[in-house]
Amino acid sequence: MVPEAVSSPPGTPGRTGLADRTDGRSIPFERWWNVRELGGLPRQAGETTRRGVLIRAASPEFATPADIARARRLGFTTFVDLRMPGNRPDWRDAAPDVTRVAADLVGSLSRPQEAPAGGVLRFMLDAGRSNIARAVGTITRLARQMPPVVFHCFTGKDRTGLISIVMLSLAGVPEESIVADYLASNPGFEAMRAAVAGDSPSEFMAAAPTAFRGPVSRAGADEMLRFLQESGGAGTYLASGGLSPAEVESAASLLSPAE
Repeated sequence: MVPEAVSSPPGTPGRTGLADRTDGRSIPFERWWNVRELGGLPRQAGETTRRGVLIRAASPEFATPADIARARRLGFTTFVDLRMPGNRPDWRDAAPDVTRVAADLVGSLSRPQEAPAGGVLRFMLDAGRSNIARAVGTITRLARQMPPVVFHCFTGKDRTGLISIVMLSLAGVPEESIVADYLASNPGFEAMRAAVAGDSPSEFMAAAPTAFRGPVSRAGADEMLRFLQESGGAGTYLASGGLSPAEVESAASLLSPAE
């Protein structure tokens, strides 16, 4: 099979991947859920976000051999893992051509277990801003060097959704489109929960805060967008977390259309 061609961001080497896809942003796999790119969304400037650069996803640890083969055909060899350390090994550990970078969003934060999802997400944005800024900087650097970059947590809806909201806000995507992308993770979450829960006797996501054990909500997205607005916008927020002006600009232009 001949891989689809992808155009890389300015100043990056060419890779194979997703730029010419015509079947929407979601990429179906057998046992890898919530895989979709951040390209193809409208921007306030009237264009659409660039394809073939950033992929959001759930953890690929349950991927079938057919899923792994498809991921390779699509050029998915650069991963940023937003989870805490200590996750079980998966197929990427034995793949010499895979780059896998850890970018823990929560670290040692004492997350509230019983607060509503919006409150927990606001807390993560506030207390974890240096972790989030560092993750955005890492994703941007890798995406300019080795696109596309797949960034993920476990289910691909909470931590991955938070980073997506920050990146899309920074790229000038209208709020309604940002919220729609956030909510689009719910069907994949339900499919993942049904499949993985059947594999294990323990409760699905038992260690997660209560608010994160179910689907994401519009209220959670609105709370994050409100926090970013109160912080002066996504760029100012990332600068407060430690990114330099050049790093903020690089992240902001990452999803801009090709010149």
